[in-house]
Amino acid sequence: MGVLGVLTSLHWLVPAHAATGEIGALAFLWVIIELVNRQQRGYIRAKWVSLGGFILLFTSWFLAGTYYLTHYGNVVKKVILGGNLAWAHDIIMETKEHVFIFIPILALFAFLLILSFPKWSTDNKIPRRPIYAICILIVALGFGMVGLGYIISAAARATLGGGV
Repeated sequence: MGVLGVLTSLHWLVPAHAATGEIGALAFLWVIIELVNRQQRGYIRAKWVSLGGFILLFTSWFLAGTYYLTHYGNVVKKVILGGNLAWAHDIIMETKEHVFIFIPILALFAFLLILSFPKWSTDNKIPRRPIYAICILIVALGFGMVGLGYIISAAARATLGGGV
């Protein structure tokens, strides 16, 4: 099976990874909105949504790791490094690899932080600012990963002659 055969045989891994990652990142935007509204039901939803966001981001992490270990490292990386866009792997993918590792960890931390406040506080003593900061970071990094992933995919397509 050639390079194109390998890339098309697992075409579902990349979009599944991207979709679960983006929906997971959006979940933490939802968490911010629920906590800004300062309602008890919203706080309960924030707990469940942050759990769902963590699960989605961990799933994205797993899918990305599967793709990386089975196909990117063996096929796509060699294609990119063999072309004129080797910098896409050397800079973009190396950055993506290292930053991506921390997103599910941040999501777990945000979930555990929200979970650590088991009862809604009428005097609003829940430390929202640290939760907001972590959630904003998760959302920003999640969307940043999409941009970096696009550059990597474009470099592979351009190297194979498919254009950007």
